Amino acid sequence: MLLADLLEPGITVIAQDPAAMGRAAAELLFRRLDGDRSPSQHHIVATKMIMRGSGEIRP
Repeated sequence: MLLADLLEPGITVIAQDPAAMGRAAAELLFRRLDGDRSPSQHHIVATKMIMRGSGEIRP
């Protein structure tokens, strides 16, 4: 059970994919180590908002 599931109201969170972030960072690092001198790049790794109620206005 997650800590966020124990709170009332539940805490709305943004779920991230740390493995995907690590893979993207490692790929960029290895390209640089191989001599890639291209300009810096922006990469977007998908996230997901998990609504649990903390961002809602109660009646």
